[in-house]
Amino acid sequence: MAVITFSREMGSEGGEIARQVAVQLGYRFVSKATFEKILKQYGLVQLDELYKTAPGFWARLDETNLQLVSMLNQIILGIARQGNTVVLGRGGFAALHGYADVFHVLVQAPFPLRVQRVMSEKNLKDQARAEKLVTENDKARRTFIKAFYDADVEQSRYFDLIVNTRWVSVETAVSWIVTTVQAMPVTPFTGERTIDSIAVDPILADAIKNMVD
Repeated sequence: MAVITFSREMGSEGGEIARQVAVQLGYRFVSKATFEKILKQYGLVQLDELYKTAPGFWARLDETNLQLVSMLNQIILGIARQGNTVVLGRGGFAALHGYADVFHVLVQAPFPLRVQRVMSEKNLKDQARAEKLVTENDKARRTFIKAFYDADVEQSRYFDLIVNTRWVSVETAVSWIVTTVQAMPVTPFTGERTIDSIAVDPILADAIKNMVD
């Protein structure tokens, strides 16, 4: 039983890698849409807006924002407790940092290549517009993680595997990750924290089960 978190740059193909890994392993796939559905049940619907806004100092201390991120953390932990899950984005690597049976992946690619891919995916003709879109997404992602988790998404120490899709194909990345996760030890080393130790509120656990299964 394991959990895989994916953090990815826009245009890096990280989302596709994550989806294919989930299919090959037979794992649940949890993305932004899943988080938003669960949060909506608790009356919290501003996650996407908060993520994209890149909050300043006072916004970080806003009670609503802190409540939202606290709930997001509880949801990520609750989802991880189920095991056999791929968690895409939304700070999963930071919320689950330190658990021995969680495998953290970062997917990157050079900026010009990511811009080309975004232009193709979104059918954009204006390169400057695509560059702005990628730059703003990068900034929002870094700022969200720094503001609410005090972590740096670009520091290698948070990740078990970093994939650069300039050189590594989607198929190869999927194969690496699947092989590695399948080879993970069933029993962690003595004293290591595992997802079995996570305590989840029963009501939240039911909400997660209904949305994720």
